[in-house]
Amino acid sequence: MPVTDVNNYSNLANINTTTSTNSSSSVTTATNDALGKDAFLKLLVAELSNQDPLNPMEDREFISQMATFSSLEQMQNMNNTLTTMSNANKFNAVQYIGKAIAFTAGDGEEATQKVAIVNHVWFDPNEGTILDTTEGEVPLEKVEGVSVIS
Repeated sequence: MPVTDVNNYSNLANINTTTSTNSSSSVTTATNDALGKDAFLKLLVAELSNQDPLNPMEDREFISQMATFSSLEQMQNMNNTLTTMSNANKFNAVQYIGKAIAFTAGDGEEATQKVAIVNHVWFDPNEGTILDTTEGEVPLEKVEGVSVIS
């Protein structure tokens, strides 16, 4: 593969490289157009294997690319952690069913404190976790307190 193909990001899905450690294994092809960590690693391997041996990549360039790769991997790990935390928050709301919640209804000067009993909980992908109460629908973020009904 010519080096010019490596620099063309639209051809990332077509990069098939092989690496050898103790045995030969093939790197899987990129299945989407986004530059994920697998595609980035393939690009780096292709760049290293196609560089001019008399004029190799400078160490600063290599370190910069590895820092970018590390940063990308950490962002993906953080995204996975935040998704897990968000899901845990959703399922904790189920514990509110049958309990009294305190929340603020309205905004600004029209804001009032209310107490209601939670009847149902559902998960709206756009608005988040919604509690269906005796006072209407309440987003989980507005809940200020929870109490067991005596």
